[in-house]
Amino acid sequence: MYRIGDFSKLTGASVKTLRYYDSIDLLKPSSIDNYTNYRYYSDDELALFKRIELLKKFGFTLEEIKANLNNISIESLENKKKELLFKIDYINAQIDGIESLKNDLNNNKIKSLRKN
Repeated sequence: MYRIGDFSKLTGASVKTLRYYDSIDLLKPSSIDNYTNYRYYSDDELALFKRIELLKKFGFTLEEIKANLNNISIESLENKKKELLFKIDYINAQIDGIESLKNDLNNNKIKSLRKN
C-alpha cells in the first residue's frame, strides 16, 4: 500500500490531483485510515491511474474517462481517432494557408498585412 505522498511520487501526479480524482470518483484510494484520514493506494489503483493517464494523452476528457474507464470500447477509441484526424486535417489546412500567404508576400503579390 502507498500513502498518497508516495503514490504521488510514484505516478508524478500531484497530491492535489489525486485528491481531486478522489472527489470526482475517478480514482478512489483502496482505503482511508479512520483516525488519520490518510489515503492509501494499492497496485490496482496504480494500474488504473496509468490507464487514466493514457486516455488523457489520447485526448479524452476526465468525464469521458470516468464514463468509460472500466469498459473502454473499440468504438469510443475509433471515435476519438476520427476526432483527432479531423483536427489534423484542420491544422494542415491552416498550415497550407500560412504557406500560401508567405509565398504571396515573398512574390510581392501583396505588399504587407500591416496598415501604414
